[in-house]
Amino acid sequence: MYYIRNVSRILIGLLFIFSGYVKMVDPYGFALKIEEYFVSFGMDFMTPTAMIFAFLAICAEFLLGWALLLGIQMQLAAWGLLLFMGFFTLLTCWLAFALDIVALVNQLFNKDFEIFVVTDCGCFGDFLVLTNHQTFYKNLIFLFFTLIIFAQRKKYKPQQWYYITQWLPLLLAGGFSLFTQIYCLRHEPWHDFRPWKTGNFIAGETYSQAPEIDFIFRYKNNVDNTVREITMSELTEISDDSIQSLDLETNYTYYDRIEKVITPGINARLADFSITDPEQKQDIKNDVILSNNYTLIIFMHDVTKVTPDRFASVKKLIEEAEAGQMDYVVVTGSLPQETILFNTENNTDIHFYFSDITPLKTAIRNNPGVILIKDGYVLDKWSFRDIPSISELKAEMPEYEKNLIKYKQKHPPVLPGDNEGEIK
Repeated sequence: MYYIRNVSRILIGLLFIFSGYVKMVDPYGFALKIEEYFVSFGMDFMTPTAMIFAFLAICAEFLLGWALLLGIQMQLAAWGLLLFMGFFTLLTCWLAFALDIVALVNQLFNKDFEIFVVTDCGCFGDFLVLTNHQTFYKNLIFLFFTLIIFAQRKKYKPQQWYYITQWLPLLLAGGFSLFTQIYCLRHEPWHDFRPWKTGNFIAGETYSQAPEIDFIFRYKNNVDNTVREITMSELTEISDDSIQSLDLETNYTYYDRIEKVITPGINARLADFSITDPEQKQDIKNDVILSNNYTLIIFMHDVTKVTPDRFASVKKLIEEAEAGQMDYVVVTGSLPQETILFNTENNTDIHFYFSDITPLKTAIRNNPGVILIKDGYVLDKWSFRDIPSISELKAEMPEYEKNLIKYKQKHPPVLPGDNEGEIK
């Protein structure tokens, strides 16, 4: 049991540290996930507190992981672990089977209840996305080790030098957790696990293609009832040939038409992201992302929440970009009337492009924020607090060119479904 309880302690400790860290570098993302939980349980009134709960949950998980790994205050840590795992095992059990339960109730009592269920628990942030069933079974495994730790909690050897070996490491871990969350919240995650991370070929994540479909017309032979299938192109050829056309009309009877998928469509991972021009009513996303020029995409999730202080650096960047002839677009999830009011209040004439607000929050966490792209690759990204000047950007372009070569070697610029090689 000595080896079993210590292996269990170290294993769960490392898992909690890792799970806490990948959420710690993106507390905004975890807060969005907590908001989803509140909405799914009909607790919308709690959404303003999501960030507070995110901070507390991440700190608790990270500290618990270090306490287990170092064997600090094991009786207290064992109780905390049991409560933590007990709560999340029950929660993920509900997420895994809620839809089945509701479907069964509807069937038995002839009801039509509908519920919203979070499809990703957010346990590992954007680093690893698990289905609800995978998450529940994962928690059952963790719960097994948790029960071992709890049952053996009194047999762990207490540490010597009480204040140094027990409270100092936890104090340092807590300080690191708070600093990391605050820094990454104010700026951008220093470890980015999202599709819009620096160096990623984002064009491949946003590219969609409709399926190629052909129609198959079915005719029955009037004599032996055999079925003849004719494609659209074949039917056109028959129509142009009087002999074949007469044979078809005389000897066959049309009875059905089916669709045949020639080439499957491609659903983009970021299919809901767009850069829609309100005047042309056209999505120019591909033109912007695949541009051979350096292009700044300026994201404003919600213009009603962009204060003058936040907007100052963006306004300066736009003015410098226009003067320095650098390409840029401004994308928002706000309503058109809100952008008009924003331009009036800030004495600007920004041409806003529109998208759904959710993919904008995925792209960059700060409102506003900026991403630099070229040839379909993300080269850099900044919070409104860190936006450089155009002159600083141009000074960094030789370095960006070197990085772009590396990115293309690591992630070749090939769009999904492209069988002809790299994009030129």
